[in-house]
Amino acid sequence: MLRISAVTNLDTTSWRVGYDILSAFSDGDSRLIPESLYQWENKISDFNSVSACEPYWAQVAVMQAQGLKMDFPMGLRWKRKKVVKYDAEINHTHRNIKGDVVEGSLVVEAQYHRKVEWLDVFRNVCSAMRPRYALMHIFSQDEISSVKVGSLESCFSSGVLYQGKIPDIGWAIFCGDDLAGLVDSFRISVAGFSVEELGNGFLIRVTEDLQDVVEDFSLFSRRRAELKSLFKEGYF
Repeated sequence: MLRISAVTNLDTTSWRVGYDILSAFSDGDSRLIPESLYQWENKISDFNSVSACEPYWAQVAVMQAQGLKMDFPMGLRWKRKKVVKYDAEINHTHRNIKGDVVEGSLVVEAQYHRKVEWLDVFRNVCSAMRPRYALMHIFSQDEISSVKVGSLESCFSSGVLYQGKIPDIGWAIFCGDDLAGLVDSFRISVAGFSVEELGNGFLIRVTEDLQDVVEDFSLFSRRRAELKSLFKEGYF
């Protein structure tokens, strides 16, 4: 399973943001063009074009909590059942009943296909969402089969931060906002790792080829350990 995830404080309800996110899947490899749109488990439309998705992006619903009614933006899912199979869902940035900002998030779970340029998709997602943190990694069954909910490993496989810190490094990570300020990009680059300045942060890769996670996990693990040693103490 290939997972792409991102968390952001950016206003994801903006259609400009939505257009760019959906375009990351529809404008490149034709094997990634969405087939259907969903809200939760309910199919609401076939996918015809990115522009045609605008009416469904961040539709407003009403929630009642503690005797109060409040509006909130509904998330959107897009799926593909043919090769390449995947399921993507955006949950929008919003404010809760206390007025606190709840980060927006994108989660993509895909059937890994070696001929797809997944890095392009990840890069475009990061450009569109300007995330605080984002991850792309191929998870084997061994990595996720015995993970306990709420654990460090669970946060890693879910692509979220653990108590404000990165739980572990996937094949590619994006560090934005406050996390970007703790990245020594020169030191990491000199050590032979790819570091790309992008928008509000840095996109960092463990190896040059995503296929290494599948074909040479020992190499990936060794390079990951080397990369982690180049970050400041307490980053993970």
